[in-house]
Amino acid sequence: MRPTTISGERGWLFWGFALFLLLAPARADAQSFEWKAGAFGFFDNGEYSKMEDGAPSQTMFGMRFSPEVGLKYKDFGLFVGTHLLTSFGSPKYLDKVYFTGYFQYENPRHKFLFGAFPRQGLLDNYTNIYIRDSFQYFRPNMTGLFYQFTGRSQFVNLWLDWTGARSKTVREAFFVGLSGEQRIKWFFVSLLGYYYHYSHTKPVSGDGFVHDNGQGQVGIGFDFSGYARRLEKMRFSASFMLGYECKRDHATPVSMPMGLVLDLHAQYWRVGTRTLYYYGQERYTVPTDVWSNTYWGNPMLRARSYLQSEWYVEFFKNDFVEARAAFVFHLQGSRLGTQQMVRLYVNLDGSIYSKRDPEAEHGRYRFNFL
Repeated sequence: MRPTTISGERGWLFWGFALFLLLAPARADAQSFEWKAGAFGFFDNGEYSKMEDGAPSQTMFGMRFSPEVGLKYKDFGLFVGTHLLTSFGSPKYLDKVYFTGYFQYENPRHKFLFGAFPRQGLLDNYTNIYIRDSFQYFRPNMTGLFYQFTGRSQFVNLWLDWTGARSKTVREAFFVGLSGEQRIKWFFVSLLGYYYHYSHTKPVSGDGFVHDNGQGQVGIGFDFSGYARRLEKMRFSASFMLGYECKRDHATPVSMPMGLVLDLHAQYWRVGTRTLYYYGQERYTVPTDVWSNTYWGNPMLRARSYLQSEWYVEFFKNDFVEARAAFVFHLQGSRLGTQQMVRLYVNLDGSIYSKRDPEAEHGRYRFNFL
């Protein structure tokens, strides 16, 4: 058996990571050494054979390990790391290795990231109507920039995610997004959306045309989360959703589907539901050569009505570990599909260990089992 070697781009990543660990100082007057180690395990089994215009039935099952190290100076930081992804059942030792490296500026009001940085926790207000589940499994990083302003009762963020560098086999592609929310006690107004540009390879291949599409919504709602003991979530919104789909062939008409989105998120103690309902015009109807590379929203929206109802249990949750299991119903018109999910998040952050208040540490580390 031939020994495993480290070469090419992965070799540079490995040796650069090792050198950073050796040379980074452990502590300076206004400078600190930071480390993070995360893991994400997922099981996602979808059964959609009875749904004509939906996602293919498939099972996604795997584990991702994500170490990072960095240096911080006041509100500024530089971080480097990787994501190591394996899909269970694959013959490969590792299915994918992703580079992580970014600059960070963060204080209570402003957060700015530039580089290749983890997307987890940044776009949580985008449901899988906008960005389908496989994104968080197999595209763990955003590559571009992210800025968010957070006030007492509002937030707004702007982001760019460059997902394709033009080559012989890869089309140039990127997302630009904007979202925000303004709260007045329990009432809120929200907006979110993105534009996606899917350009050419070099030389031009595929169907030979540039594609553009986007989704946006404006909504109102109420949020009574935390108003009662153990009422973790109680949030409802109604939103107007507008889409844009264009194939630049000067023959295919531009599509701008409109619809209504209802969103309910309720959780009492460790049991909850996230239910989404869409009613309106069919989406993602403009033809393309590779549908899954052109449209990144939920394929179930290729129908006039779609209901997604997730019922979940959080087995435990604290600053380090979160585990949940869920059963999801998909109703597309009169056609029913189901989905079963188990997700495990592990987050070890070296800055947590620097806390000096033993009582605060005890509360932070406590597991909340059912």
